[in-house]
Amino acid sequence: MRVYLQAMLNKRKTRELAMQLLFLWDSNGEPDTALAEQCLRDSGAEPDVCRAAQNMATGAWEQRGMIEAWLERLAPQWPPRRQPGVDRNILRMAVWELTSATTPPKVVIDEAIELAKVFSTEQSPAFINGVLDAVLKEIEGLAGAGAGTEARRHEGTKGETEKSECRNPKPE
Repeated sequence: MRVYLQAMLNKRKTRELAMQLLFLWDSNGEPDTALAEQCLRDSGAEPDVCRAAQNMATGAWEQRGMIEAWLERLAPQWPPRRQPGVDRNILRMAVWELTSATTPPKVVIDEAIELAKVFSTEQSPAFINGVLDAVLKEIEGLAGAGAGTEARRHEGTKGETEKSECRNPKPE
């Protein structure tokens, strides 16, 4: 049980660090390896966690063009360029993980919501949930799953899981 709990905490720390790297790279407009290494060293995280965070951030950064086009189509009134930097990078990371990793979709979405609660605005968890739910529904549709797994709304978030929520302007 203790090993499982440690693995979950490491994965959460990996996501947190990956989001921070993405935010750093987003702010600089490019992936600065030296700055990323410094950030990871300063985190005090275990080397395996740092390596996983850098891999996750690199994967999301390399696919950001595709991810942003997808997000802009699903939430046209809140395209990535208008989103707070933290939200934009949480979404990049979560979409990358939904499409490139074996993590269960519910876990990816819940973890993204938790990051938004800690690092972003009061409205961000509901926004992140709505957008990622729309992404998940498209992924399931493409996979032919149709009525497969539905993203669970995290306790304490507001709004519907319908795509129409994503099309409404995000409250200031």
